[in-house]
Amino acid sequence: MAGTPIHLNELEKHVDSVYEAVIIIAKRAKQINDEQKRLIEMEYGLDDESDNYDEDELTENDRLADREYLKLPKPTKIALEEMLTGQLKFEYLNKDQ
Repeated sequence: MAGTPIHLNELEKHVDSVYEAVIIIAKRAKQINDEQKRLIEMEYGLDDESDNYDEDELTENDRLADREYLKLPKPTKIALEEMLTGQLKFEYLNKDQ
């Protein structure tokens, strides 16, 4: 599954450097991933303890949740699109705060 190449100039339109963009996109992707996981856990009645499971102990509900999670758009792709379309807002906290 190949992605579309992105010119670094596109990222630099929204931030001061490519490195800054990578950090911001990664943090946003983690937020998206956590939210997707939480929504699926709520939908299928799972809890955080289901992360530490033995493959033999998976229930049908666990298997359905895993399949549903795999169908979702990838968090990094969503975060990158948010950055490129200007939807991703960020700010730096002052060290004094």
